[in-house]
Amino acid sequence: MTIETTRRQSLSAPFFYFQAAMQILLPPLMLISAMGFVLSAITHLAAFAGQIDTLEAHLPQDVLEIFTSVMTIGIFAVWLPAVLIAQRINNGNRLQFSWKKVLAGCPAWMRNTAYAVFIYAFANFFLGVLGGTAEQQHGLRVFSGHWMIFYGMAFCIFFSSWNLPSMLRTRHCPAGHEVGHGDNFCPVCGLPAAQDSTNS
Repeated sequence: MTIETTRRQSLSAPFFYFQAAMQILLPPLMLISAMGFVLSAITHLAAFAGQIDTLEAHLPQDVLEIFTSVMTIGIFAVWLPAVLIAQRINNGNRLQFSWKKVLAGCPAWMRNTAYAVFIYAFANFFLGVLGGTAEQQHGLRVFSGHWMIFYGMAFCIFFSSWNLPSMLRTRHCPAGHEVGHGDNFCPVCGLPAAQDSTNS
């Protein structure tokens, strides 16, 4: 066994622990984010149709307020691990962050839907600010639009890394420098990326 082989194995070892943890955590995280997105969409449609007051009249007291708080807090439960996974896929490079890389494991329709929801939520924010809806419906319409972004994008990140787990591995060139998943050559020394860095 050469020194280079030993070095590569030592670099790959943490990945297996990380991958094992992700295999356990990703399914429940996908479930929570999917449920959050569906509830966000239902709330948004109800607010958009002006049915929040009617809905609240049929619910126990303070249920709507509790629901709003839970949905808002739930964002942190899914978004924090989603951000950590996205940063790992991008090799921690915040200056060249690429959603294309992060969502590479998603089918095209899912990526396009995520982008559409992202654009719509921002348009909804500005339209909601200018709109003349009732105060509670106005707030829920704006908030639910943002819920849809966070829960929806979190689900896409989880699904992408679950469907294409090799993205979670840190790639290295023969000299040990980190190499992006979309790069064939090291940006530091110019050496080709190790061919077995994603398969060993």
